[in-house]
Amino acid sequence: MLIEQIMNTTCITMQPTNSIAHAVELMQRHQIRHVLVVNARHELVGLVGLKEIQSASSIFHPDTAKQDLQYPVSSIMIESPVTAHPLDFLEDAAVLFYEYRLTCLPIVRGRRLVGIVTETDLLRTFVQLTGALEPSSQIEIRVENTAGTLAKIAALLAKTNINILNVLVYPTDDPYVRIVAFRVQTMNPIRIIEKLRKEGFDVLGPDVSR
Repeated sequence: MLIEQIMNTTCITMQPTNSIAHAVELMQRHQIRHVLVVNARHELVGLVGLKEIQSASSIFHPDTAKQDLQYPVSSIMIESPVTAHPLDFLEDAAVLFYEYRLTCLPIVRGRRLVGIVTETDLLRTFVQLTGALEPSSQIEIRVENTAGTLAKIAALLAKTNINILNVLVYPTDDPYVRIVAFRVQTMNPIRIIEKLRKEGFDVLGPDVSR
């Protein structure tokens, strides 16, 4: 999946010369945590979030706080924030969120701002990709990390006439072993689990004996 498929193209923006107070007003009005800062050519030049505003507010003197909020947002914004391209893969965006501890990711084409992805957008998309929002069951199987294993399991599941919604493969401490998680479109996976075990597969869960 590409970033352009999940990004929000309606971005709340402001100019570098706009005040910090204006950033606060935009966040309150739109119930957001970040405002993107662009120049007259709609090129991204910075990012300001609640964290930057709270950090700045903490050093304002109580007697001059209102005046201090009139400083330009350029005085507190993050310059040259981490960005991505709309044709980057979703997994690449997830790596950026993880490595840089991001809460949002501006999306640019060249330097021109074209969208934004937030941590909520990313989490919602991954939940949707797992199929967890649909009536379904997840079956986890311990398998050898060899070619053709997934195909064998998929062929076996095909014989049950139950649709596979999603497949995830997890590493283990043993490089020769993987955990394969199939999400299948049934609320009663007992028949599938019995068939898998009959064929010698090590089914870890769910525990249908409870």
